Amino acid sequence: MSNRITNFLKNLTIEELNEVRSISEDLIHNYDDGFKYECKVRSYGRNRTTHLTNSQSTQDLCYQYDGDDGIVDVYTTNPNLNLYNYGDTYYFPTLEDAEKWRMYKSLVNNIPNWKTELEEWDNRENIPFEYRPSFAPIYNAKDIETHEQQVIDYEKEIINPVRLTYKEPE
Repeated sequence: MSNRITNFLKNLTIEELNEVRSISEDLIHNYDDGFKYECKVRSYGRNRTTHLTNSQSTQDLCYQYDGDDGIVDVYTTNPNLNLYNYGDTYYFPTLEDAEKWRMYKSLVNNIPNWKTELEEWDNRENIPFEYRPSFAPIYNAKDIETHEQQVIDYEKEIINPVRLTYKEPE
């Protein structure tokens, strides 16, 4: 830190130093480095999405949720992001590309389960009573066909992410 800043800060009262800290933390948090950072936080069964505008604020959030209190998955337009993160960090050209990729992955993962649930429901008479499904599945065969077509459509247009890994500073 420059002597000018150090000398200025040494002459402040504790109340003024707290005000300087508050102002500087706000400036750091709201700084825009030109990239977008979409952070999907999973903590204690709750999910939320936070949109940030710089790598420092994103790193601070990842430190807050380092695996003990939750996990952050980061989707960014910053191809050179070097982020220490317990969760996943992905680069996409746009956040819209990230959303399409997440929708695609969700459908690919869920369709087999939906098919199994529907098959069990359709064949429930052949299943012992204690193992029978109690409720009809939320998707019918036509819904599943529609989602399978969506997967085909997504495969034509999705952009796969680049997984960014943390590199220790030298």
